[in-house]
Amino acid sequence: MNNKFFFPSKRSNIDSFKVMQLLSDASNLENNGKKVYHLELGEPIQFTPLIVRNEVKRLINLNLPGYTPSNGIKELRKKISNFYEYKYNLNINHDNIFITTGSSGAFLLSFISCFDKEQKVAIFNPVYPAYRNILKSLNIDVIEIFPEDSDICKIDFRKIEKFKNLDGLIISNPNNPNGQVFSNEELYYIYDFCYKNNISLISDEIYHGIEFEKSSKSILNFGQKAIVINSFSKYFLMPGWRLGWTVIPDSLKENFLKLSQNLFISSGNIAQYSALKIFQCIDELNETVKKYSITRTQICKLLSEIKGINFRKPDGAFYFYLDVTDFNKDSEELAKQILNETGVALTPGTDFDKKFGHRTMRLAFSSDKEKVMEAVTRLKKWFMQNY
Repeated sequence: MNNKFFFPSKRSNIDSFKVMQLLSDASNLENNGKKVYHLELGEPIQFTPLIVRNEVKRLINLNLPGYTPSNGIKELRKKISNFYEYKYNLNINHDNIFITTGSSGAFLLSFISCFDKEQKVAIFNPVYPAYRNILKSLNIDVIEIFPEDSDICKIDFRKIEKFKNLDGLIISNPNNPNGQVFSNEELYYIYDFCYKNNISLISDEIYHGIEFEKSSKSILNFGQKAIVINSFSKYFLMPGWRLGWTVIPDSLKENFLKLSQNLFISSGNIAQYSALKIFQCIDELNETVKKYSITRTQICKLLSEIKGINFRKPDGAFYFYLDVTDFNKDSEELAKQILNETGVALTPGTDFDKKFGHRTMRLAFSSDKEKVMEAVTRLKKWFMQNY
C-alpha cells in the first residue's frame, strides 16, 4: 500500500531562517542562567507610542465589526495616502493601497499576483531571505545577483544590466541586512531599466524613515509602474502587530482583492484602528531614529578597532553587515562560538547570501543602547583575545 497521507510537498521544502535557530540556542542559554545580548533580531526595543497603546484599551471595549474589508479600512488607507503626500510629495489614491497581514502578507500577495510558475525574478544579494523562500515555494525561478568578491557587503545595482530577460526584480531600500540606501540616481536607473524591459519591479521599503546621512525617495517618485511594500513594524514601532501595506498599480487591484479575500479575509481590526493614531507620533518616531544614529556612530568606533572585521557604515535600517573573511571560519560556526563564549547573539550571513554568506554576519543595533554597547564591547574584547 502506497501511503502518502500528509507527505510534504516539494514546494514546502524551503530553507529555514538560520536566525531562528540561533534565537533558540540563545534562549536555551538564558534559561540556564547565562546573560545573552540579542543582536540577532531586527526588532525595535522602543515601546509602541503610548497614544497607540491607549487606543487599544479603548477599542477593546467597543463593539467593533469583527471582519474589515479585505483591502483594509478606508480610514487607514487614507492616512497612509496622506503620509505619502507629506513625506514623498506623492499623490497616491487610497484605493491603490492594500492593508496586509504584515509585510509577509504583502510579499505573498504581490508575488502571486505578478508572477507565474517558472518565471524569472531577480534579487540582489545580500537580501532578506523571505523573498527567495516565498518565490521558490511558488515554483518561481529565483535569479541571484551577487556582489563582487572584493566587496561582499555592497550591492552593485548595475549588475542588473546583464539580466534583461527577467519577469521581475525585487529590491530592498534601505537594505536588510547591509543598511545600504540607494541614491536617487540609482533608483532612477533601476526604475528606468525595469520599465524599458517590461520587468515587474517590487520595492520593499519597510525601513524607510530609518535613514541617517541621506534619506531615500520611494521608487514611486520615479513612476507608478511599480509595487511598494511597507510595514508598521520598524519605523512605526509596531512590531508583532502584523500590520503592513502595499501600493499597487490599477491593473492588479481586482486580483489582489480576490487573493486577499481567499488567503487572509482581512487584517486584524483592532490593529488597523489603533494604527490610525501612529501618524500623530512622527516627532516621537524621528527621535527614535536619532537614537539609532548615535548608537551607530559609537558602534562604528568600536568595530573599527577590531582587526580583521571589515564593514560599511550603514546608511539606513539598524544593522551592521560584517565581513569576517579574515578569520577563516564559517559564519555559522563563528556565530555559535561567539554566542557560547560571550553571550552575544549575531546572525550568520548564510541567511542573506547563498554565495558569500559564510563570510559575513549581521549585527542588529535596534535594542537598548546600553546593552548594545556592552555587547559590542564584549565582542571586541573576545576578538582581540582570540585572533
